[in-house]
Amino acid sequence: MSATATVGASGVSRRAPRPSFAGAFRGEVLKLSRQRSLWALLIGGTLLLLVVSLAIFGNDSLKQQYQASQEHFWVNTLNVLGTLFDFGAGIVLLISSSRLFGMEYSSGTIRVLLARGLGRVQLYVAKVAALLLLGIVLLAGFSLIAAGALEVAIHSWTGGGIGGLDPVDREYLQVILVLAALSIGITILLGSAAAIIGRSLAFGIGVAMGFFPADNFGTLILYILQRITKLDLFSNLTAYLLGPNLNVLPSLLDPSLKLRPFFATPFVTVTAQHAELVIAVYALAFLVVALVLVSRRDVLE
Repeated sequence: MSATATVGASGVSRRAPRPSFAGAFRGEVLKLSRQRSLWALLIGGTLLLLVVSLAIFGNDSLKQQYQASQEHFWVNTLNVLGTLFDFGAGIVLLISSSRLFGMEYSSGTIRVLLARGLGRVQLYVAKVAALLLLGIVLLAGFSLIAAGALEVAIHSWTGGGIGGLDPVDREYLQVILVLAALSIGITILLGSAAAIIGRSLAFGIGVAMGFFPADNFGTLILYILQRITKLDLFSNLTAYLLGPNLNVLPSLLDPSLKLRPFFATPFVTVTAQHAELVIAVYALAFLVVALVLVSRRDVLE
C-alpha cells in the first residue's frame, strides 16, 4: 500500500494529510526560538544597545544640540539609530537566516522534510516568513528601547518628554523605517542564498558574514586600482556594489538633510533611483538563485 494513503474502517482508501504551510511556518518559528546562538545575540545586542544609548544620550554635546536646534538633533539622532539597527539587526539576521537554511543541509534533515510531502518552495517560503517575523520583532524591540532612552534623555535635559515631531522629522522617520525594512529583507535573502548555494551551515554563515565587509572594502581596492591604472572603469564599478549603495541611499532620498554615511560609498555620483535599482537587482538575484537551487537541485547526497 502507498505510504501516502490509509485505509479507514469502511475499507475506503484515503490520502494521508500533507504538511500545511501554517504548520511549516510554526515549525520554523520553533526552530528559531530554540537556537541558543540567536538568544545569545539578542541578549548581547540588547545590553550593548543600552550601553551605547547611555553613552550617546549622556553626552553634553547632544543636550546642547537639542537645545540649539531640535530639527538638527532629530535628523542626526535618527540617522545614528537607523545605522545602529541596520548594523546590529543585519548581523543577527545574516547568522539566523544562514543557520536556519544551512542546518537542514548539514544535518540532512531537509530530506526528511521533503519526504514528508512538504514542497521545496513551500519550505523556502516558510523559512523566509519566519525570518521576516524575527526581523519585525527586532525592529519593534529596537524602537521601544530607543524611544525609551530618548524619553529619559530629553526628560533629564528639559523636564519634558519626546512630544510630537515636526513634519520634516516625521518624514525622515518614515525614511529610516523603510530603510530598516529594506535591510531586513536584503539580509534574509543574502543569508538564505549563501546557505543554499553552499548547502552547508559553515559555508552559509561564512559567506553571509563576509559579504558586506568585502563589499565595503572592495571600494578601497577599486580606488587603488583606479589610481594605479588611471582607468575610470574601477571607480565606476563602485556604483554597482550592494553595500555602498545601501550606505548612500539615506542621503540620496533627502539631499537637503546633508547626511554623512557611516560606511563606504560609491566613488562616483549616483542617484537615488540608481541605488534603488542596484539594491533591487541584488535582492532579485539572491531570491532567484535560492529558488532555482531549492527547486531543481537534488538532495540525495
